[in-house]
Amino acid sequence: MPRDPLLEIRTHRRLTLDEAAALHGHKGPWLVIGYRAGVRAVEVLKPDTEMDLSCTVKSPLKTPYTCALDGIQASARCTLGKLNIKVEESNFIEFSFTNVKNGKMLKLRLKPEIPDAIEKISKRSIAEASKWVEVQPICDLFEEEMS
Repeated sequence: MPRDPLLEIRTHRRLTLDEAAALHGHKGPWLVIGYRAGVRAVEVLKPDTEMDLSCTVKSPLKTPYTCALDGIQASARCTLGKLNIKVEESNFIEFSFTNVKNGKMLKLRLKPEIPDAIEKISKRSIAEASKWVEVQPICDLFEEEMS
């Protein structure tokens, strides 16, 4: 059987955060939130291929919150084109990832104080807010639930 030349890309490759920023247009804190959530989902749910994860995003349907979608697409490879990411309007922010092969689910709910912290830091500098999100321990950003 011939080796799949795209196997490495299909199984292990994700865009870097800087590549995600290039795709999105800038490296804002909400892009970083989504990127980090996607990285966490891949770490925990261990998908074999780009088709194994799905994600439901609950969020206000307005920028900057929806910028997290681009971060998720870049890091978890749940994309609009593959129809394995869905968006639902909500007054809170939550990312539910499912490994469709084994049914395991990871729910990441943004802690309620995080949007205000991001907004406050962003008033000084978007770059500073992005860096702040990058360096926070994941447990300080999200409430995590496995099922």
